[in-house]
Amino acid sequence: MKKDLKVAFFLGYKSIVNGHKSTIVLMIFILSLAFVNLVFLASILNGVTTTLNNQLINNSIANIVIDPQEEPTRKNYIVHTKELRQRIENLPGVVATVAHYNFMATFAYDKNKDGQWKYGSWPIIGVDPEEEPAVTGISEHIIAGDYLEGIGNGDIVLGADIAGGYGAAEEIKSLGGAEVGENVFVNFGNGINRKYTIRGVSKVKFLLVDQNAYITAKEARSILGLSDDRASQIVVKIDKTGNEDKYIEQIKEIAPNLKVRKWSEYTTMINSITGSFGLIVDIVSGIGLAVAATTIFILIYVNTVNKRRQIGILKAIGIKENIIITSYVLQAFFYAIFGIVFGSIIMFCFVNPYFISHPIILPIGDVSLTIKQAQVMQSIISLLVASLVAGFVPAWRAVRENILKAIWGA
Repeated sequence: MKKDLKVAFFLGYKSIVNGHKSTIVLMIFILSLAFVNLVFLASILNGVTTTLNNQLINNSIANIVIDPQEEPTRKNYIVHTKELRQRIENLPGVVATVAHYNFMATFAYDKNKDGQWKYGSWPIIGVDPEEEPAVTGISEHIIAGDYLEGIGNGDIVLGADIAGGYGAAEEIKSLGGAEVGENVFVNFGNGINRKYTIRGVSKVKFLLVDQNAYITAKEARSILGLSDDRASQIVVKIDKTGNEDKYIEQIKEIAPNLKVRKWSEYTTMINSITGSFGLIVDIVSGIGLAVAATTIFILIYVNTVNKRRQIGILKAIGIKENIIITSYVLQAFFYAIFGIVFGSIIMFCFVNPYFISHPIILPIGDVSLTIKQAQVMQSIISLLVASLVAGFVPAWRAVRENILKAIWGA
């Protein structure tokens, strides 16, 4: 067996060394691009998913969301929030918690002060300006004006897709260019109307967040008529994403009646989108593998056709068929391995650094490549298997030809 393998290696080596150098270079280049294609497509999908998840965790709902109880009776608010938050923050690994006050409200804005009002309904979140930055990053994404501070009863921060005019994703549905220092009128669902001065405009490049407006928690409690320690929602930030289940169990022990969910339960729409992308990636990757396998097949097939006489002579002098087949399979592996090596150099030394420096700007945020080791290994194995099949089939067909016909070229 060992001797047979040595002979197969020798035959394969000689075939490659004596082959056309330009053909070898072109083959390796094609397989390099095939490998880059496999890794790149999966990495782009991973990057989209990573960006969406980070936007939710860092700029919207953190890791864990606590809502009022639904059973045995539905409540509108979480009570004794200060005590509850203190107990949750005492859990090792919890970074911080904040209370939110959530509304849906109708906005009215007269840009030119000529009675031509623009209207729209968007969510408003009441936040504590001093506590909120420890959990979400809205304060770091103010693109005009300033973030909320102090009591700020008459101030509001608008998301870019509410204000409009800041590269809003849905400009036609926005207020049409509301600017810092101007006034907007807000009608809340409980019938209360307030006039606010736009203190700032935020933009995180994520539609679901850029369609939020923010007022202070004190102002929110005033609108809701809350004089005691209640809140619409508590969001919890932990030190390591992925450990949410452990903390959810501990929080449920502290407050068994409250509804406690992790951030991933809010990603149904995101999962649907990325699932569709995944199908597209699988189809395109399959086509790329087929192209790579076909390219190897053609090269090996042409090689065996041109060397019919040599193959016949090898069989005539006693070289086993499996040795000849193995020599061609090893040639196919040679092309695939070098294609993978040079493809990895292209991917990790050029493509990935480029996207880190120049991420793709999408409505969901800035997307870079997220390369996973398991997917890289899957791509390597897929290309090697494709090369194995593509090298075996034409070689197997060639060695089955009659020796005399092969030698005389009949």
